[in-house]
Amino acid sequence: MALASGAGFFPSPLKGMSARVLIIDAHSERTQPRAQALAAASFEVAGMVTEEEDLHEAVRRLKPDAILIDADSPSRDTLEGLAVLGRRFPRPILMLAESTDTELVRDAARLGISTYAVDGISPILLRSLVEVTMAHHQNQRSLATALEDAQQALQDRKLVDRAKYRLVQEMGMSEEEAYHRLRRMAMERGMKLAELARRLLEHGAEDSK
Repeated sequence: MALASGAGFFPSPLKGMSARVLIIDAHSERTQPRAQALAAASFEVAGMVTEEEDLHEAVRRLKPDAILIDADSPSRDTLEGLAVLGRRFPRPILMLAESTDTELVRDAARLGISTYAVDGISPILLRSLVEVTMAHHQNQRSLATALEDAQQALQDRKLVDRAKYRLVQEMGMSEEEAYHRLRRMAMERGMKLAELARRLLEHGAEDSK
C-alpha cells in the first residue's frame, strides 16, 4: 500500500452523525460498489460525480465532509483541479488508485491528496482509510491554525511594544507606565490591546489622552 498525506480543514460531522462522502469516479461500473462499501462502513454517500463534472459546484451544493476519488490513473488535470478545489473548499481528499505509480503518489501528496494504492477494498478497510485521512487532515489544520495564532500574537506584541515606546518618547513615561496606560485605555474603550496600539501608532500619542 502506498500512502501520501495532505492538509486542510473540513467541518467535522456532528457527534452521532455519519460523515458525508462525495465520490468522484471516471468508471461508472465501480461507482455503485464504492457507494455500497461506504454505506456498509456507516458513511453517508453525499453524491456521485465524474471527473468531467463541475466539482466545485458539486462540493458547494452537496457539502461533503470528505471526498473520495477512485481512479486507475487520474489525469494531471484532475489532480490539479482537486488541489484547487481543496483550497477553495478545504476538505480531506482520499484517492484510491489501482496503480502503484510512485510518481503519481508523490504528485498527489504535493497537491495535498492522501493516496492509497489498493487492489480491491472491504468496507472495514475503506472506513479505516477514510477515518485516517479525515483525522490527519484535521490535525494538520489544527497545527496550521496554531501557527497562525502564534504569528498573530507575535505581530500584536510588536505593535504594543512600538506603541509603548512611542509613549515613552513623546510623553516622558517609563516603559511600565506606558504599558499600564495602554492597558487602561484599552479597557476603557473596549478595545483589544493590539487594536489600541495600532490606532495610537496611526494617530499619534495625543490619542492616548
